[in-house]
Amino acid sequence: MPLLAFSAYSVYRSIDEIRAQGLAALQRRADDAATLIGQQLDSVFAALRAVAQADSVRRGDIDATYQTAVRVAEVDPRIVGISIVDGEGNQLFNTRRPLGTPLPRPTAMLMALQRHVIEEGRQVVSPLLIGETTQERVLGVALPVTIGDRTYAMRAVVSREALGTWLNAQAWPSDWTAAVIDQNSVIVARSREPDRFVGERATQPLIDGIKRGETLFQSVTKDGIPVYTSIAPVPGSGWYVVVGRPAAAIQAQVRDSMARVLAAGLLCALLAVAGALYMARHLARQLRSAVEAHVRGARESARLTIREVAELAEALARSREAESQAMRELQRAREQTLAQLKERSDMLDVLAHEVRQPLNNASAALQAATVELSRDGKPTAAEPMRRAERVLNEVQQSIGNTLAVASLLMRGGRIEGVDTDIDALVEVAVADMSPGDAHRVRIERQTPTRTATMDPELMRLALRNLLSNALRCSPPGSEVVVRLSDSDEPLALLIDVIDHGGGVPPDRVPRFQAGVPPRLEKDARGRRRGLGLHIVQRVMELHGGELQVLHTGPEGTTMRLVVTQSVAV
Repeated sequence: MPLLAFSAYSVYRSIDEIRAQGLAALQRRADDAATLIGQQLDSVFAALRAVAQADSVRRGDIDATYQTAVRVAEVDPRIVGISIVDGEGNQLFNTRRPLGTPLPRPTAMLMALQRHVIEEGRQVVSPLLIGETTQERVLGVALPVTIGDRTYAMRAVVSREALGTWLNAQAWPSDWTAAVIDQNSVIVARSREPDRFVGERATQPLIDGIKRGETLFQSVTKDGIPVYTSIAPVPGSGWYVVVGRPAAAIQAQVRDSMARVLAAGLLCALLAVAGALYMARHLARQLRSAVEAHVRGARESARLTIREVAELAEALARSREAESQAMRELQRAREQTLAQLKERSDMLDVLAHEVRQPLNNASAALQAATVELSRDGKPTAAEPMRRAERVLNEVQQSIGNTLAVASLLMRGGRIEGVDTDIDALVEVAVADMSPGDAHRVRIERQTPTRTATMDPELMRLALRNLLSNALRCSPPGSEVVVRLSDSDEPLALLIDVIDHGGGVPPDRVPRFQAGVPPRLEKDARGRRRGLGLHIVQRVMELHGGELQVLHTGPEGTTMRLVVTQSVAV
């Protein structure tokens, strides 16, 4: 009975704890997505500021400013067009039309937004609205620019496809729903069925939750699915990232945990009953012997037997007290462990945010400066910027790998995989590469399989490290191939990364094949090497798969990720 009571108490405590952990993970995913979108918007503003600070603007040369804006819009896939508008609504130019073409005046909503830019001198992110030039639904950003003695609004139309890519960079689980809501409560991006829902107003319960300032509550999606909803504001925009996880999935997770705890309690109770029955039979035999000895007149023997029974009863009492003490110690240890794991996770999240955001901002500023110097015909001055950008990318990868190792080393056993879109996973991993290298990656598909069971975040990390190594070790401008295939024995997804570098040193290939983690060696500048491959091997171990070296030599190397597809990964 005490064991059953303890099991019931553990279930009661676990219900709220498991639900809280699931909701905390939901909130972290929403915050991460909002931070990423905010960083991308900051990067677009940085590109506009690079145009606004050009020499042609200071000289008041509209023709040269138009040419600079056209070049920036052409090379930045996030920007559809750039225009400059005065306080009366007259457009000096719009890069989507030839210079000198008559341009329409902005709508009343656009004029209201421009007033904040020109009169208050602040940058603005617009809601979804109709563009005056294309008459299509667009999203835009604007900031003030001074030409001569007048202040104008420099605007950039942001690609809605780019916004969808930013939102889906997290590789959401298939049953989750993520969306971006603008200042007018209109859906501007959505992870599921975007063509159906983008442009529609959000549900009334969601709008009411945003107005109340709530960040976590129960709601219903546009397609009628009950969800737990998490809301995170996009910094400096007035937009919100909304993430919904089906309520049924969280309830199922709670029920599974309850079932496991109850099963363990029932097993302990059965063992206790069996032990009690065994001890009762043993005591009965001893008591029977004592009675028989008394009948035969062996009183001394009977006294000895009764004393043994008393000692045995006392030993049982001590055993029960020790068992109770052990259960209390186990409960305290469990609570302390959960608290320490939560603290470690929170510290890693804070460290990742505080370190990565300044580096991302610095990278965006370097990209904008490099583009401007190249367009002004200063390739010699732009080259140090490119080297600084490459060094900054290496620092970002090193920090990301270090944080990943800190998280992976704390994991044990196997991960629980989800059904993941293979093409989306590969595209996100390629997008993690620097803009100067991402175009070198070619994807070669040799299987009709569209999805596979895996942890998308960990697999993205592994593939990103292999791609980074392949691009770094291959000659500049050479191609790196990602080949997708599968196998029947074992049932697995195969991801090959093929480069044209100098090959893996012969003394390290047997270590890969034997499953031994790569050595963390130092290069000529004292930096650690091998951490990326160590992460790849650790990720594959958690998936029950492996990292293989299919081929290596002076003509290149082929690395293979074997992602096994068992019933439970």
